[in-house]
Amino acid sequence: MNPEPDPFENTLRALQRRPLPAEWRQQILQAAFLAPVPSQPARTPRWLLAGWGLAWAATLVLYLGTPAEPQPLSSSALTTTPPARLLQQHSAEIEALLAAN
Repeated sequence: MNPEPDPFENTLRALQRRPLPAEWRQQILQAAFLAPVPSQPARTPRWLLAGWGLAWAATLVLYLGTPAEPQPLSSSALTTTPPARLLQQHSAEIEALLAAN
């Protein structure tokens, strides 16, 4: 906290509060007693409930329709073909396609 109060705060503390007029209290209480009391508590709108239901249904369909996670690769599948060998394979495939035409 600030040990030295701001001059504005001192000005606010020095202000006197005015009491509310007595007739205002009567008017407020009268309006509160005359206000209609709802017979039932407010319910969630149907369109909102339908939207939530559709969102949950879509989530369930996507969850069940998604394939399972792939199995980890074996060590033999992790071996890589050297780039020179890949280049030879691709060039052989291209030559075979060109020869077929």
